[in-house]
Amino acid sequence: MFLFTTPTTRETAPANPVVNAIRDGAERSGAGFDYLLKTAQRESALDPDAKAKTSSATGLFQFIEQTWLSMVKQEGPKQGLSDYANAISADETGRLSVPDAATRDKILQLRNDPQVAAVMAGALTQKNRDQLASTLGRQPNAGELYMAHVLGSRGASDLIRAAGNDPTRVAAKDFPEAASANRNIFFDKSGRARTAQEVYGVLAASHANTQLAAATTTGSVKSAAGTDQPVPIAAALAPDRAKGLIGLFSTEGSRQPVSKAVANLWTTPRSDASRLAALDPADRYFPRQGASDAAPSPPPASTAPANPPTATTAPLPPSRPLDLTQAGNTVPKSTAKPRRAPLDLSAFMVQRSGT
Repeated sequence: MFLFTTPTTRETAPANPVVNAIRDGAERSGAGFDYLLKTAQRESALDPDAKAKTSSATGLFQFIEQTWLSMVKQEGPKQGLSDYANAISADETGRLSVPDAATRDKILQLRNDPQVAAVMAGALTQKNRDQLASTLGRQPNAGELYMAHVLGSRGASDLIRAAGNDPTRVAAKDFPEAASANRNIFFDKSGRARTAQEVYGVLAASHANTQLAAATTTGSVKSAAGTDQPVPIAAALAPDRAKGLIGLFSTEGSRQPVSKAVANLWTTPRSDASRLAALDPADRYFPRQGASDAAPSPPPASTAPANPPTATTAPLPPSRPLDLTQAGNTVPKSTAKPRRAPLDLSAFMVQRSGT
């Protein structure tokens, strides 16, 4: 009872520092929080120390070395990392490197920092969005942004075009390095190489179907990486679930807004008993009767013999009243009361002497 008492204060669940870091990175970079959270869960299951076995990808968002050095070089001065940005240089081929080995290790270790990784992932998302929009002539969707995160903006543009212009082309031929590092994307379970259209569908579906735990502040988020199954729909929202006052008047797990008995009470009764007969006995309330009482039972079949009873066995009529059997009483007597004579007032009159 909380009507007249003060309920005890519930302890607030401890905040997940990784989720908070992703939220802060989304705000600072302008990228969508939901997109970054799904990407981090898909890539690393929200583990800042995640390390890929087939490439140099590390951290929440699985940045490879060259992509990370490029982001620190471009975005480092904006995030207070000017010293690290100045330490990165590019050779004649455009490949980035850090001459000092100790500084290089420190820069690469920043991939394991959720705060820095989230900001860089948000900045990379915005950069990929602008480049894809310029190339495609439209705004990319979330699945196409994830393709750019995996393949780069140029690789994502090539895949999107190939899926539209040459959908049966084997995608691994155009992306050999990405196919080697992500065989589950470019090859099916039997080892068959997927087409460009199939790879596009796998990447788009894998990001869209990534499940997010309801309580993202408790750290109990589980990854759906490696599964391409669609996210199950909640029971309250299933297509066959009736909308409205669900459960308020329903019983026994019915999906209808109200039970049959309540719906029966809210309708106008008909002259016949078909409405009551359609209900289960447990759902009847007014009147409380069984199914056999809904309609009157037919009269039992007659078991009388075919021949009528004889006069000896027939019942006699009642006796005639005595006053009707006496002679002279055929004429009914008058029941009127006798009429009284006029009132005699002579006794009260005063006799006067003659004049």
